[in-house]
Amino acid sequence: MKKTIRHQAVDILNRVATSRAFAGELLDIQLDEQSLSGTADGRLLTHLVYGVLRMQGHLDWILAGLCRGDYDKMEENVKNILRSGLYQLEFSDRLPAFAVVDEAVKIAKRINPGAGGLVNAVLRSHLRNTNKTIFPSAEKNTAEYIAAFYSHPLWLVEQWLDFFGREETTALCHANNEVPPPTVRVNTLKISRSTLEEHLKSQDFNCAPTPFSPDGINLLDPPLPIQKTLFFQEGLLRLQDEAAQLVSHLASPQSGKNILDVCSGSGGKTSHLAALMKNQGRIVALDRDTEKLAQLNKDASRQGISIIETMQADLTCPLPALLTGQFDVVLVDAPCSGTGTLRRNPEIKWRLKSSDISAHAKLQKTILQNAATAVQKNGRLIYCTCSLLPSENDHVILGFLAGYPQFTVEPVSPPVLQTFVDRYGFFRTYPHRYPMDGFFGAVFRRRN
Repeated sequence: MKKTIRHQAVDILNRVATSRAFAGELLDIQLDEQSLSGTADGRLLTHLVYGVLRMQGHLDWILAGLCRGDYDKMEENVKNILRSGLYQLEFSDRLPAFAVVDEAVKIAKRINPGAGGLVNAVLRSHLRNTNKTIFPSAEKNTAEYIAAFYSHPLWLVEQWLDFFGREETTALCHANNEVPPPTVRVNTLKISRSTLEEHLKSQDFNCAPTPFSPDGINLLDPPLPIQKTLFFQEGLLRLQDEAAQLVSHLASPQSGKNILDVCSGSGGKTSHLAALMKNQGRIVALDRDTEKLAQLNKDASRQGISIIETMQADLTCPLPALLTGQFDVVLVDAPCSGTGTLRRNPEIKWRLKSSDISAHAKLQKTILQNAATAVQKNGRLIYCTCSLLPSENDHVILGFLAGYPQFTVEPVSPPVLQTFVDRYGFFRTYPHRYPMDGFFGAVFRRRN
């Protein structure tokens, strides 16, 4: 029997919970295999998967109060059936309530036959007690309230409360649960933003230029995934959040310069640097993952970029001697918690543990120290993360400066970034202040 869309959503949620895969990757595969891209069923599948992941903490709070046993010890596949059903009852009106419950029971009988009665009882109990859920007191138990109501881990909320305060933490958690539009970066080596906008609109794309990045376009309810279009295949654009686009400007890349990107990944920022350099100069892109480097080379070719050289390297180890002191600019887009990208990657919330953050910070310090050896005299070192935690940003910076006096902080200067420069000269974006991911960036100058 063919699985319904709601059953497929639960399957994806189960795979997200039991592996390190991201929901977006699994959805792309499913949409392709089932030919669902651009269809109503495809939009429903995406809506359910991301909706449950965004609101998982909120749903779990309600479900824990409905279950007679220990909800925390319940099997994950049963939890995801309940979460999916409750999400539809609470946040979606696409099916009548009785049909939601009936479908959830049918899914349970196929995935975990012994759980059908439990699923039926819990969801029907919710229908009998709608609007009777009691959340923690917003006044007396602020952290617990924000964590439960706005669906974030308690430890993360507590850290943000210390850094941002109550009002901004609430706004940030609320913003993280909003659905961001797909954002693309125009490949200015091949086309202008205004011309690409015209082409997109001629193909029924509702789009608008990003307010801050000069190369970005937001796609509002696109008729099909942008990767399925000729615009993508011909290298005219790349998917990239507006904040990530702004990060490339931290390097102030100029034609003819030597740039090292030490944690390039699949090359979103690397290819943007090349475009800003007008494909003139040299960019060496390092990563320890050869598959990501292969994807970078493929993407560079698609975009008509010829100045990128890829090299496998592990930045937890010292850089090869041939790279020492050779570069005008070294970019460290450090691996991090990803807490600035929860709008687009909500599963990160439920994978991270508070103990992970210190491990991230230790790794970031090592990578930054090793990358610093590649900066030539009077050259610049750029450090950035998509984290909103001081321990991965400010604290890493302070630790680095204490051990490397030849580097000094240089205030972020490109005009396009001035809206986002704080009093310390650092670059910061926040999802609750502007409709983009959260990033941090700092610029160092090597004096000798």
